Amino acid sequence: MGIMAGLNVLKSSHPNSYKQLCNDEPYLSCIELPGHEIVAFLDTLLPLCQQALYSKNASVSHAGETALLYLAQVDPVRVAPPMIDFGLRALDISSVNLAHQAPSALSALTRLFQPALRQCPTMVLSRLPEMLRLSLAGIDSNDQNKTMRTLIFYRNLVMWLPVGGALNIALDDKETKGTIQIGEGLMDQRNSIVGSTSYKNALASLPESSILAQTNAAMLDTDIDFGTVMEEAMLAMSDWSLAFLDRVYELLRATGEQEKLGKGHSGYAATHGSMDIAITKNVSRIMKETLTYFFSSMDTETYRSALRSVSKFMEEETLPFAVKDASLLCQAVCMTRFDLKDSSADASPGLDALVPILTEDLEHRSTKSAIYRLRCLAGAVRYAGSSVLKHRDSIVAAITYALSQPDDKVLFKTGCKLLRHTLSSQCEEYPIAQSSHPMKSGTNFVPGACAELKHDGVHWCVPSGKSIDFTVDLVGRFCLKRLRSLGDTTGDNNIQRWRQSLRVLRYTLRGCLGILLDDSADTILSQEGELCPKEKATASLIKSSSPESQKILGDLRRRFCFNLMDITCVIAKGTVDCESKSDESQSDKKEGGLSISTDAKVCNEVIEIAELLLTRRGAQYQSGSGKTIWRGQKEILVDFFLTSECDYIQNILLRADDVSQRGLNSLYKDGEESGKNISRCLLVNRIHIANQTLTASASSQIPRRLKKLRDGAGTNATIPASLFTLEMNMETLQSHLSSEESPYKDENCTSLRACEAVIDGLCNLSCHPNINVRGNALSITDFLMTRFGWVVKHRTSRLLSAISLRDDELKGVDGIPSTQELVTQVNAQGRRTRLAEVVKGVLKLVSLPKILKHMMWNEVDRFELVKTVCGTQRLLSLLPPEDVAKVVYYVNSIFLLFRSRNFSLLRVSQADQMAHESCLEFLIDMLQDGSKSTTAPDEKSDEVADDSDAGEMHWRDRLVASWFLLQFVDEKDLVTTKPQLMSKVWTTCFTLIKEEVGQPIQRVSLGLLGRLVSLALVDMSQPESIGAGQPDVSLLRDFFTSEQACKALGNALVYDHREDTSVGGGHGAQWSSGVQEIIRDATANLSTRTLFPFQRVSVKTSIYKLQHSQLLCSALLAIGYENAKVAVGYLLAQATELVASPPSEDQRNQQCTAAEIFGGVCRAMLLYSTTPEDREVIWDTMLLPFLEDAVQKTPTYIIGAYFDACRWGIHHFPPKHFFPLLKFTVMKVQTTLWQRDGVEETEQGSGVATAMADRFALQSKWLYFIQSVLIELDGEDDVGATSKLPWYTAGLLHDNVLDSEGSNDEEIELGQCWSHVSEALIPSLLNAIGHPYDKCRDHIASLLFRMCYCHRKFINTLSYGKGSRSNDPGITIMNQLVGIQDSTSYSFKEKNRALGTARKFVAYCVHWGDAKHEYSQFIVPLLPLAFKALQTTEGEVSVEDRGIEAELVKGFRYAIVSACLLFVWVLTNLLFHYPDVLCSPTIFFTITFTPL
Repeated sequence: MGIMAGLNVLKSSHPNSYKQLCNDEPYLSCIELPGHEIVAFLDTLLPLCQQALYSKNASVSHAGETALLYLAQVDPVRVAPPMIDFGLRALDISSVNLAHQAPSALSALTRLFQPALRQCPTMVLSRLPEMLRLSLAGIDSNDQNKTMRTLIFYRNLVMWLPVGGALNIALDDKETKGTIQIGEGLMDQRNSIVGSTSYKNALASLPESSILAQTNAAMLDTDIDFGTVMEEAMLAMSDWSLAFLDRVYELLRATGEQEKLGKGHSGYAATHGSMDIAITKNVSRIMKETLTYFFSSMDTETYRSALRSVSKFMEEETLPFAVKDASLLCQAVCMTRFDLKDSSADASPGLDALVPILTEDLEHRSTKSAIYRLRCLAGAVRYAGSSVLKHRDSIVAAITYALSQPDDKVLFKTGCKLLRHTLSSQCEEYPIAQSSHPMKSGTNFVPGACAELKHDGVHWCVPSGKSIDFTVDLVGRFCLKRLRSLGDTTGDNNIQRWRQSLRVLRYTLRGCLGILLDDSADTILSQEGELCPKEKATASLIKSSSPESQKILGDLRRRFCFNLMDITCVIAKGTVDCESKSDESQSDKKEGGLSISTDAKVCNEVIEIAELLLTRRGAQYQSGSGKTIWRGQKEILVDFFLTSECDYIQNILLRADDVSQRGLNSLYKDGEESGKNISRCLLVNRIHIANQTLTASASSQIPRRLKKLRDGAGTNATIPASLFTLEMNMETLQSHLSSEESPYKDENCTSLRACEAVIDGLCNLSCHPNINVRGNALSITDFLMTRFGWVVKHRTSRLLSAISLRDDELKGVDGIPSTQELVTQVNAQGRRTRLAEVVKGVLKLVSLPKILKHMMWNEVDRFELVKTVCGTQRLLSLLPPEDVAKVVYYVNSIFLLFRSRNFSLLRVSQADQMAHESCLEFLIDMLQDGSKSTTAPDEKSDEVADDSDAGEMHWRDRLVASWFLLQFVDEKDLVTTKPQLMSKVWTTCFTLIKEEVGQPIQRVSLGLLGRLVSLALVDMSQPESIGAGQPDVSLLRDFFTSEQACKALGNALVYDHREDTSVGGGHGAQWSSGVQEIIRDATANLSTRTLFPFQRVSVKTSIYKLQHSQLLCSALLAIGYENAKVAVGYLLAQATELVASPPSEDQRNQQCTAAEIFGGVCRAMLLYSTTPEDREVIWDTMLLPFLEDAVQKTPTYIIGAYFDACRWGIHHFPPKHFFPLLKFTVMKVQTTLWQRDGVEETEQGSGVATAMADRFALQSKWLYFIQSVLIELDGEDDVGATSKLPWYTAGLLHDNVLDSEGSNDEEIELGQCWSHVSEALIPSLLNAIGHPYDKCRDHIASLLFRMCYCHRKFINTLSYGKGSRSNDPGITIMNQLVGIQDSTSYSFKEKNRALGTARKFVAYCVHWGDAKHEYSQFIVPLLPLAFKALQTTEGEVSVEDRGIEAELVKGFRYAIVSACLLFVWVLTNLLFHYPDVLCSPTIFFTITFTPL
């Protein structure tokens, strides 16, 4: 319907675009939906929405509510009135049986209110008094859900309607249009759809019971005076406002006491879950928004009445448990207001009325009463603007009283909040609440219309010079004075005083950060081109204040930063050598018990202050969460009909490149002509959020500007030395705090350098003895790195040296204590507890994303990180046993983060290449030196050696080192790196394979070998490598020409298999953290990835590891043909031993490895072979003897590995390459397969039965194995792909000769193969269809299908045998299978077995075949046989024979069902493609029953 309306708009306003659109898309001419169909659509769905609306399931109810909104937007005039009446019935207090429906009814009314108000305002306003009266009961302290939905309804109500006043009313203002318009008359075209004659006639024909028919003429009467209805509605709104406030008071009175929780639980009740906390927060937020819009939409008289009610409530009652919601009430009523006739004047009558009440006689009130009133006062002043100045003395006195009560923590904290809110109200800009009023000054009010910015700007409360002066006075009076008092050495300067002073500083910063600049306002404004909007606006604002205030503010942020730096320096000095649980030192006791270094509350205050000073540029910074809430509120009001209409028009105009859309920014669309449907409140909120976003972005823009101003452009500038020092003591700190002027007067001592020093202090706090302090400091440091990212560059080496215990001369540098010095420090129990605390903090710092990311971007830092991660053995040996596991976990976390972000780094300079080579040498030396001093993973892996064994390599360190070596070696190393270094890499890899038997590091070494071999083959194949030099693979040749090395490699491949979960408890390997990831990466590097098998038939077993075969094949190709022949002999000899391995837990892996060796050797030797003679020798002397022996000795459940190995060995080769294998397998099947001789089997003894079972098992293996050869003959396009040019070559060369090259030879080879198979194999198989062994019959049926399937594909693909069916094996096979039932040559058991083979053949045709071929050629001819097999034998039959027959019947039933399902699929496709032909009943009957 939106498209229909959009087309009508285009037709009227853009006829040329409409004409072109109809030519391009002719179907649009008939897209119009008739009116009677729309009526039928609405009439059908509305009752369903009614039922879903009151469902007990919340999801169903929400879906019904949303669907009801969509339907109401189609025709609000006829849908909204009956649905509103339907909802009001549920709100009536007399409807006892409908009381549970009230929440859903309120939600429905919320959704329907705006569409109905826009299209039929008279109807809505006439029902408004009843809505207000019935909905008041929804505010119920006993039902939080209903209360929340009622508040949402009221919030939506006051968004669109004023409370008690009406000015400049217009039912439809044609002059108000959005700033940017997509089309004209969008609403008119939308309404015309439901105003057509067809639509009205359909409405008239509806029965009286229809919901649409309930909208009578009285509801749609347009003769009613709108002004009269509006006046009555506003009178009802005025009366309702006081009743609503009374309900709010009752809600506050019913608020109970909340249980106070510990830290980290947001102070909510301990018995409440996260859902309860979220609901409570949501209710408070909704109440705040509702009250804000409620008071802002009032006219003057109604506001005065409401203010008198609130004043009386605040004067007469004290509700300590409802203090938060009461403060929200005071905040809403005291918001700045302006006169609708003079918007330049603003005042706060609410503040004028409440301040005397809330500040009266605080000293003589109880503590709870004082806290309640101060908290309400804090809410009242938050958005009161310049009106606060009139009450500055009362507010200052209230703050002074609260902060003068240090023994009462709650009262002191309330005073801090009052100070923060007062500061924010005087130095922050925010929209005046009345800007959200739906009746703006100077414009006409259209009820329910979308808000527009045109000719109606937002009025802001902007601080004045007097407000800034008052802010400076508050900061000096309550914050700076307290900080100076901390420097007074004569007074009582205890730890509690430090805590409270720092808390006052934190709350002060939260209130006035918006006006704290890094330099004077004149200096800031002189840098015009570099300023961000927030910084420029703040500097201009400060210029309006007095000269004294400008002087103080110009240096205030810098002073706070240096004071904070001094405090962090003192904390660092006190904790750099202390123990976590030691008593206070004697010097601290002499200072009166002062120990700010170890006090967790002081440290946490310092951390939070650092976050404020370094990352925030205003009190309103949480624009992200506000934007999310705003989007949710906007979605509730979206008119999807109008939106779809607008989007379609804009899309068409953009496609047509219409002039009206050029340069149009869709982000600034507003008004109904642009498809929008938001209220004035949401529009103002969105603008406010945009302003908050500018404030939030300033926190990162300003530090970058200061950095660029100090160091210039570029990233290689030298950062000045840090001002952080451990020489700071308490006396110096107190002298700095007590000084009237900042002691750091040097021009180089800028606020930026102080911030960098504070970051050093936070790094020190990240190593604090208190675990909570460490955690808070780490989180804040991580956040600061997003604003001061350049400080990471010079910290990486310092952090790594601390982990490596190589920081003797670096004590306190970057805030990190010297770990080497802490080695000698032990506590009373003789443990190095302080060392463990510092190391854990440093490890967590290294794992921060910014720091780790920097380490990965150059080879030098990577090298340092590798040395650190791989060299933790000495560190672990020094730590207390209880901290070892955690430190190991932290180190492993760093490694896993590096692994997840690892990438190949391009080395563009000689320095990078040298660092890379040094890293490789370090890793090689590490692996070689520790090869004989490691501890196996399963032997004392959790124990740590003594100090005397600190030099020995731990198995984990060597494993991590091998992973780094695996990842860092690349293709350039094999040709550009020093030959001696690469020789070490090869030698190390081979040594680890030989010596680390069964260990994880051996598996990583296999991955390294695979990577080296793959890179060597890549370098050999590159044309540019011919002149630059080939990679040296001499060591690889020596390795593979050594019998012992090949044997070690085979054993390594055995251990590289996945663990058998069928033994040993049925679970996988229990690796330590990180080991599984290392092994996974090693497996991925064994070989390059391949798409094998590139056919329909997948691999047969999961234990076969294709990467092993690929590794051996690649290695054999890299060492040359002559060396490969020697290596093949050793490898096959090792494989022969593995095949004959005795029973053990590794037997399965050993026998599977033998198959993998065969696959790799087979493919490599076939790639080497160039003549038929070479291939004959390879097959006859190397491969076939091994294969014959292996198949005989391998258990049946392992034979699938040889199936996959054989397929991989001959994959994509022409038939001539493996024709000897085909002949050999056919011969083995002929010589071993059981043949029917007409003699009935008799019962045999146990020995004979065992021998027969062994013989049948061997037959089963050869029958299974030969299928792998036939599958590789089953290639339409991939047969001989290894000897063909790529598929795109012909198109590039335009050479027709390539198309026919080799095709005749392939046809001849295929003919020979199939002639041999048809002549030698098919007769034997057909004679054995009654095989006694069920597994053999299964393989025989599979082989018969495979031969029919493959032969048919060759006939259709190649020219061999085309047009002739004399050589078709399918004919012979079908004749044999069809004649089973009537044959008299079979005994009873043989016939049932043969029928079972036929049944399996049908099953293979159904599941593996192609429907258009197999169904008609094989399945349909065998269906009569299947139905005859369902008939049981009459007469007396033995129990055994009857059981065999029953089993056969059951199998055929499944086969018939499968065939019928396949027929249904075929018939469905035929009906889809040929509906006219198959719709005839006669033809349909013929097609359906002919197969049967």
